[in-house]
Order: sequence, then C-alpha cells, then structure tokens
Amino acid sequence: MTEVASDIETILSDRDAFNSFVYIPWKDALEELERRQQSKEIEEYLKAVLPHGIPPVMRGKKNLVLFRHIATSNYEIHRFMAVADALDAHFRPLILEYTNDKFNDRNEGKYFLGKLSFHKGLNKNGEAIWENTRIVDFNASNNKPISSIETTWGQSLVELHHELFHKSFPKHIENTADISDWLRAFGVSAKDYYKPFLALFLRDGILFENFLLEKNELGFTQQVILPAIKDLIRESGFKPLIVALEPTEIEGDQFWYSHPPHDKQLINQKLPPGAGTIKIK
Repeated sequence: MTEVASDIETILSDRDAFNSFVYIPWKDALEELERRQQSKEIEEYLKAVLPHGIPPVMRGKKNLVLFRHIATSNYEIHRFMAVADALDAHFRPLILEYTNDKFNDRNEGKYFLGKLSFHKGLNKNGEAIWENTRIVDFNASNNKPISSIETTWGQSLVELHHELFHKSFPKHIENTADISDWLRAFGVSAKDYYKPFLALFLRDGILFENFLLEKNELGFTQQVILPAIKDLIRESGFKPLIVALEPTEIEGDQFWYSHPPHDKQLINQKLPPGAGTIKIK
C-alpha cells in the first residue's frame, strides 16, 4: 500500500480525523479567504495547475459556492441560501452547475432530479413520509447528457429545475453558472477535473459541501476527493476551503433532496392528464 493510500485509510477510519482533514469552520474559512486573496504564492500555483484559468463567473468576487448538476429548490439549496444570506454581505452565494454530465439514476443526486420528492412529515412511528413524482423516463434518460433530457411533458429538465429555483429565490436568479465546458477541458472523469475544481477554493471561494462516507459514496470520497485534497496541500501548502453544508450527523438524508410543498403545486400544473404521484414511506 502506498503512503498516500495508507494516509487515506487512516483518515477514513476516524470520523473526527476525516472532518478535520476535509472541512474548516465557516468563520475560519471566511477569515482565511480574506487573508489568501492577495497571496502571490497561491497565484503562482493556480497559474500552473489551472491552465484554463479561473471560471469567469468566479473572478474578482468573494464566492460562497455550492456545486450541483442543476440549481433547483430542494431543501439542501434552501439551507445553502439561508446560510449564505446570514453570512457577511460581501460574500456572494453562487451555484455552479454541471449540466453536461451524464444522467444516471444509480446516482442519488441525479435520481432525485428526475423523481421529485416531497416531505410530508412523520407518521405515528416517527418515520418520514414521502410523496414522489417521477418527471422523466429513466430508461430513456440514462447515460444521456443531463442538458438533453426532457420531462414527461416535453420541458427541458434543466429549464424545469431553474423555474423552481427562480420561484423560490427570485433575488438570486443571476447567482448560477454552468461550468460544464470548463470542467470538460480537464477531462470527462471526476478524477480528471476534481483536483483543478477544488483548487478554485484555495483563494477564489469557499465550497459548501458534504463528502459522504456511506457505502454508495465511499469510493468517490476515497478515490477522488481525498487524493485531490492531499495533492493540493502537498503542492501548494494550502488546504482548500470547504465547509460542511449539512450537519455531518444527518448528511445524505433524503430530506435534503426533497422539495417544499409549494413546488408540488407548480409540478401538478405541468403533469400530463392522468399522471399521478407515488406515495411511499
């Protein structure tokens, strides 16, 4: 086992060690970003590691960033916007999108773009009650670019989620940007683009994210995220500024993918005649 692999196994074996290695408290992140803005050392490193430069939308701004395939209005994004609005007004909330990625319903984040989930409270046993509405044909959509997928009523899936986002966050309509071309310039695999992507948070923003350790996400965290962070620290001497968006005790819960009730009203107006919702617990 290599030294890097050994270090990663050690980090993964201790949740506190993992949190300390990956995340930074948001107050410390804000202060550290201010200090790094004028760092010539980081500037030289970024020139070397980012031959395509910083995405234009991030230049000259103090960015609080969430990276998702499409900006929508689920509870995770509601939390992000609430946190951003509560922080220093000089920092801008920004959702970076990757709409040219391939759709795959085995990926939970992508799955809930095509099957909207609405949290309806708890049953008498304290279990969550969900109402789900499938809005795409999964068989026809799998392995196609997300940007090419249409809903069951013929609307672009990206356009539909943007409509939901704009309805919930009208003052943040301009605070989204698709960086698909920038990411693809480094390669199509997450291993190709995640290191340069995380390099953006050495100086040009703070990433709000939860990297999961549950079984279906562990491989991605272990094989892509942790090696990228280790390389950035080793090469630049600085750690990317990453803040845990959701409390780590409840990260990955389906609640974060679900939508508030007012989104259901809009969806019901769009559903084809005879289409219904599927209720599950």
